[in-house]
Amino acid sequence: MSIRLIILGLLMENNRHPYEIRQTIKKRNWHLTFRIRDGSLYYAVDQMRGEGLIEVAETIAVQGDNRPDKIVYRITDKGKEAFTRMIYEEFGKDFYPQHPMFAPLAFSRHADNEAMEALIAERLDGCLERIRNVQDVLEIKAGWLPHGAKRMIEGILRFSETERDWLTEMLEDAQKGLLNSADRQPDH
Repeated sequence: MSIRLIILGLLMENNRHPYEIRQTIKKRNWHLTFRIRDGSLYYAVDQMRGEGLIEVAETIAVQGDNRPDKIVYRITDKGKEAFTRMIYEEFGKDFYPQHPMFAPLAFSRHADNEAMEALIAERLDGCLERIRNVQDVLEIKAGWLPHGAKRMIEGILRFSETERDWLTEMLEDAQKGLLNSADRQPDH
């Protein structure tokens, strides 16, 4: 996922201040899928402005001591071309499932089974909460979402359901003490 793609896409819809971009991401529940830090957002905006992909649409004076002006941005023609190119590049990227638990699982035989069980249970609870949130979003918004956005949310739901099933199986393994068992010796 490219933060630049999201910023340009949101500026295709409306001129926005970076804070409004962040709020739109939250309002659309994209923060549940796309990890975007405020510092990264503002840095990307500064970079894209320097590259001529976006420009100042409006500067609004803010009252108060030492408060910076509010700068509203718009996408440029160059930004629109880059945005379209980014869409196609993202569609063409290879995907390899990444999960933060993949690497530690390779070495789980060296870890405490009860500690892993608790962490897996916690991760499963978070996954179940995400599934409920995404289902709520689909139920509330499915009727008026653009088709592509609906497909995105359905994809998030399906990936989350698969993660739920996988975590459930791993929790069962941990409860049986299987995650730190050495069924076979590592290859040398």
